Parts: sequence; C-alpha cells; structure tokens
Amino acid sequence: MKIGVDLSKNKLMFVDETLIKPDISTSEGHAWERCNSMVIAWLHNVIAKSLHGSVAYAETAEELWSNLKDRYSQRNDIRIHQLKREITLANQAMKSYGRVMALLPSCKCTKKFNLNKHFEGD
Repeated sequence: MKIGVDLSKNKLMFVDETLIKPDISTSEGHAWERCNSMVIAWLHNVIAKSLHGSVAYAETAEELWSNLKDRYSQRNDIRIHQLKREITLANQAMKSYGRVMALLPSCKCTKKFNLNKHFEGD
C-alpha cells in the first residue's frame, strides 16, 4: 500500500506526517486540499467497504491512515501461535500420510480405495 501511494503520484507525505497542512487561504492550501482529497479517495477505494463507516469522519489522509495503522498494526501473538501450530500439525499429517502410502504395496486393481476417510476420523 505504501509503495502504491508513494510511487504512483508521490503522495506518501500525506499519510506519513511529513507534510504540514498550509494555510487554506493560500494557493498552496487549495492544492493541498485537492491532493488530500485525492489520497483519501484512493484509500477508500482500497479498503474493505465494511471499514468505510469507521474512517468516514477522517478529515485528512494522515488521520485516516493513522486510524487504520492503529487498528491493524497490533500483533496478535496468540493467533500467530495458533497458525504456526496448525501449519506444524498439517505438515506432520502429510508426513504420516506419505509414510503410510509408502508402506502400501502398489496395486493395479480397479476397485477404488479411499484412504483419506480413515484419516478424517483423527
């Protein structure tokens, strides 16, 4: 997301707090308002529609970005552990399945045999 905002139109400074809002009565202020609105529109177009209500009141792209960053940059160590455990268990199951298949004699019979149904009960 950061790459798209920065490289496409050189607007990363609107979300990373490096650009200070100029006085609105100047031509720079009007240009800033147009660019800020454009960046807000870009952000609205790439976030899930279910999030639009929670960021609808952001007046600046920086405010919208900060809201999303605060919400989604928190680590969830419990979920990370659960996912790693599921990956490990899946890998172990695949290894067990491979070992069982290697032990079975090769068969050229026409009858279908579903070995998976025996593993599903575990």
